[in-house]
Amino acid sequence: MYNPLLEDLTKLKDADLESKIIDLSRKYSMAARFGYNDVVPQIAVVLAAYRDEMNRRQAETLKKASKNSNRDLDGLIKVN
Repeated sequence: MYNPLLEDLTKLKDADLESKIIDLSRKYSMAARFGYNDVVPQIAVVLAAYRDEMNRRQAETLKKASKNSNRDLDGLIKVN
């Protein structure tokens, strides 16, 4: 889900993205535990956006890795 107050997540480094996910997860837990029912959905939306960006980056990295591994195998298989 889109939140207009979020910065451009594509500009964040992986480490910064991970630390924000950890921080928001902790804040989400605390808000849910202490009964801040107005804040919990707002944190959930922002946390989902950060996790979506992390998943997108991981999928992109996996896709690049699979392309490179296919090229490496081409020289190993010889058909006569």
